[in-house]
Amino acid sequence: MTNHENEIGWTRYAIEEMGYSEYPTNDLIEVHFGILRVYSLRGMEIEQDCEGKNSEVVSVSDCCTVVIAQSINKASKMLVGDIFVEDEARWLSDKKVNPPFLLIYFREASPRELRGGYRREEDGCLYTYDAFPEGKKEISEWEDEAIPSIVTSLTVNLSTLERQIDLVLIERSVFGITSKGQTLFNEAAWTFTGDGCIYVPDPKSFEEINTLLEKSKEQLPVLTKDVCRHFYAALNEPDKMKRFLGYFQFIERYTHTTYKSLNYSNDAQEALVVPDRLKETTVKFFENTFKDSKNLSQRFHWCSILVWKKIEDSDVVCFLEIKKIRDKLSHGEHIEENGLPIDSAKILALKLLGTS
Repeated sequence: MTNHENEIGWTRYAIEEMGYSEYPTNDLIEVHFGILRVYSLRGMEIEQDCEGKNSEVVSVSDCCTVVIAQSINKASKMLVGDIFVEDEARWLSDKKVNPPFLLIYFREASPRELRGGYRREEDGCLYTYDAFPEGKKEISEWEDEAIPSIVTSLTVNLSTLERQIDLVLIERSVFGITSKGQTLFNEAAWTFTGDGCIYVPDPKSFEEINTLLEKSKEQLPVLTKDVCRHFYAALNEPDKMKRFLGYFQFIERYTHTTYKSLNYSNDAQEALVVPDRLKETTVKFFENTFKDSKNLSQRFHWCSILVWKKIEDSDVVCFLEIKKIRDKLSHGEHIEENGLPIDSAKILALKLLGTS
């Protein structure tokens, strides 16, 4: 027996010790997979007269729905028709989390097939071991492409500039429903912990939350993966330096993208007051100045003047100060982590995306 065969034999033994049995390849199961992502909404609380209630279920795409609720089991039943945990009170204690919760559910468009493989049954559910490697491809692609946009849009619309909401991923559960209606699990949930920050909750009613969820849905088409990937990465980055640079990279790319969408004749000309006695030469001067704006600061000013109607003088000053810090870092100067304007960079990024 070769080393490779020993490794396989040991793996099979270990799997069977966990209660799994190997089924022949002619034993076919058809299963429709989905993924449920559970978030704690850190920094938000539900107004007192809304205790025990929930938002409406909002379809953000053909295969994806979201809901916010005080009870994780209530939210789960609304999305997938079943509770999330048997003992919710114990789950809250074990995870050390508090409501409200946001659940995002994605269901694959087409069913998958399992031929044979390792399986076991427990409490009416079917468990498989390392099955469906290709069957989870659609879920992986959806998470990679859609989650940054969805989380960014929800963060932007649920937050205010004074009190930002963080979507903290608590669990990620991939599961399926067989053609016979049996729930199938193929991997354990992933558990995440917070960063120890203290948040002052922002009370909201479910009526307000319904409105904000719809606004998030409407904003999704413009929040492509390329637009928001740096912002999303910063939201989930524990390292302070990387978090600051992530927010700055978002501001930088968003500025360049916005500027490139502008046209002097259509966007800038009407915003500039030109005296009639110098109209011909001044218009040409302004047009050349606009077209020659190559660096980030110039373009940030143009976008602030022409597009970003919520940006004020204090925001431009804030941007210039943040850029100075970034420039020092790029030239190798040492900046203490505690001196990084992370919060300022995040608030400016949120404001560019529409948070008020």
